[in-house]
Amino acid sequence: MTRTQTLAMTVLLCIFSADVVDATSEVAVPADFILTEAEQERILDLFQATEEKVSPDGTVELTYDFENEDRSLGDDWFPSPSERGAIVRWSRNYEGISEGVSGGIIISDSGQWFHEAVWQPDVRVEATYVSFLGGSRGDMVAAVFAWGKKLRQRVGSNLGSQLVRISGTKAVGGSGKAPVICYEEHKKFGFELKDGLFSSLLNGRAKHQSDSKKLLKNLAAGQVGFVWRGTINGILPKLKITGKIDLTWAAEQIPSIRERIEANQAK
Repeated sequence: MTRTQTLAMTVLLCIFSADVVDATSEVAVPADFILTEAEQERILDLFQATEEKVSPDGTVELTYDFENEDRSLGDDWFPSPSERGAIVRWSRNYEGISEGVSGGIIISDSGQWFHEAVWQPDVRVEATYVSFLGGSRGDMVAAVFAWGKKLRQRVGSNLGSQLVRISGTKAVGGSGKAPVICYEEHKKFGFELKDGLFSSLLNGRAKHQSDSKKLLKNLAAGQVGFVWRGTINGILPKLKITGKIDLTWAAEQIPSIRERIEANQAK
């Protein structure tokens, strides 16, 4: 698959995923809705994460250890990582090995990679990124929350050092200085979105924060992932997502949840 074809497929997948968000919006979940044990198990069955947890209120914790070479982990993401020749692919042979890293998901050039689930705007993403190149001015590797029609509303954490508003794969505003990408430097970064406040995370701590109505306009359920741009070639060995799963999305996947919600609405 050529780079152009891969980018086109990524865009189409994002559009499809956004349509899923819109479709599930018709199901109104009661604020006090509690998942049964069986429903909790069904929700975990939707994912292929290395470690999985769920609570009765729908808080889900997913850990992905891409170093263990379990290709099924890629099934939860789009585009699904390729074996070779794509902007999102699995490392192979001795590729991607550096101090403390034995493999993972390689990202390159400019692109985007999103988790298939839909989350309430109450979610935290933590990841490790190691670059195989020295960076250039304007390079970006951002952990992102995207929402709205076709996932056009995007806010991200550029390696934790910068909070950015993103259009497609391009930063169009934000706060903080863009990080310098250094060869084989381990960056532990991510974001937390909670109570209408977006925080860029660096080494587990908030670096920049914003509750700007312009930045978070019409904030709603959305998807998490990564967006990168520039002279990028590096690896994501592991990451973790913790947040409130959107039960309207879960109801589309699990009939028993939808039936209980509809029964509640009928009362």
